[in-house]
Amino acid sequence: MATAVKIPRAARKELMTLGENIRIARLRRKLTAEIIAQRAGTTRQTVAKVEDGDPAVKIGTYAAVLQALGLLKGWGQLDDLVGDQMSLDGLPQRARLKNG
Repeated sequence: MATAVKIPRAARKELMTLGENIRIARLRRKLTAEIIAQRAGTTRQTVAKVEDGDPAVKIGTYAAVLQALGLLKGWGQLDDLVGDQMSLDGLPQRARLKNG
């Protein structure tokens, strides 16, 4: 039997926000969950779980639902502010010209 993964509260909140945004996008397009399920190759019940932000749903299913809504492009891009700042912190404070 599979063990449930305990995810941090912040991650759960982000999944719930993603699910809600997916639901809003579907409703704006006036599409039923059944139509999205067919396009994503899944079931209506799974689309409902995605819209609830269920962490047990595979990430590939989230991607398929986003694709069915035309929202997949750019989804994998990360805004890595901490990494950006760390790389800037490692830069020299000033540059020296080499005499050559």
